[in-house]
This record gives sequence, C-alpha cells and structure tokens, in this order.
Amino acid sequence: MATLWSVIVWIFGTLLSVLYWILSTLFWMFLWFFLPLVIVAFLALRIAENVLGQERVRGWVKARSMKYGGVAWERARRLTFAFGVLPVRVLGWFMLFTIWHSIVSLAWRPRWNPWKRAWAKRWKPKKTIPSGRAVKV
Repeated sequence: MATLWSVIVWIFGTLLSVLYWILSTLFWMFLWFFLPLVIVAFLALRIAENVLGQERVRGWVKARSMKYGGVAWERARRLTFAFGVLPVRVLGWFMLFTIWHSIVSLAWRPRWNPWKRAWAKRWKPKKTIPSGRAVKV
C-alpha cells in the first residue's frame, strides 16, 4: 500500500512540476517577447494621438477592433454552437483523444526519411509497357 501511495505521489509531483515548467515558460515568454511589443504599441499610440489628434486615432483603433472582433465573434459563435450540440461523452472523449495525441506526437517520431526513400528509388529498374517504352512510376 505504501508503495502504491509513493507511486501516486511521484506521478502527481511530476505532473505538477511539468505544469509549473509550462506556466513559468509561458510567463517568461510573455515578459520578454510580448511586453516590449505592448510598450512600443502604447508609445506609438500616444505619439499618434499627439500628432494626428485623439479622436482620429481612437476612431481608427475602434474601426479595426470592431472589424477583427466581429470576425472572431462569428468564428467563436459557430464553434460554440458546434460543440454545444455534441453530447458530453463525445466532448470528454475528444479531450482525452487530444491529450493522447499530444503525448504520442511529443514522444514518437516516425523513422521514415524522404532522402533514403528517394535514394532507394533511383536505381530501381524502370517499368516498361509491352511495347518496350519506359513508364514513370
């Protein structure tokens, strides 16, 4: 019983450490990549407001936001409806399949190499039709 408990605690600890690693990596990626972009965009917006005028810039930003927001809303509405009509069991199996597929994709890579295949096909005898003419395969 103690052995089983220690295995469960080890699995739980490993999952928590992987989750912590993913979250901390995402945080640092955000901090070093997106935060400078946000700061530059904010400064560009303030400079544009001073140069072109506050109402003109805010109108332009609002027009772009409404355009892209409307498209995103339409997509989300269609997806929400599509997932809403599925039974809960199907959604559960879909999530399990997604997790399984992610794990398999991370752990397994096919050993097939296109160069080996192309090199092997280079010296195969050519197929011919009864007239003796060579046919591409």
